[in-house]
Amino acid sequence: MPYREDTLPLQNYDRQNAGAIAAKLSALTQRELRQVREYELARENRQVVLDRIAELTSDEPWEGYDEQDGATIAEVIASADPDTVRFVVDYEREHRSRAQVIRAAARAQ
Repeated sequence: MPYREDTLPLQNYDRQNAGAIAAKLSALTQRELRQVREYELARENRQVVLDRIAELTSDEPWEGYDEQDGATIAEVIASADPDTVRFVVDYEREHRSRAQVIRAAARAQ
């Protein structure tokens, strides 16, 4: 499905240079990264943007993770196994860096 600029998670996308877009991508969910990738491929096809999306594209710690708020994730990791907690920490540091989640993970380790 082709996306329009006004449906993208980054405002004024078409007015931003590739570096500015790439710098903002880590805050996006996996679904949003797919949207931006499809839009970029259909339009400018800028390698800087596509490379950064490729770096950030990965599995979520669990299904629906990106859509959950920090408090919900903190509750889940309080009783999670050590591998899941490490995955959450790594994922958060690469993506949204939510302090609440990282603090909860540190307590769970």
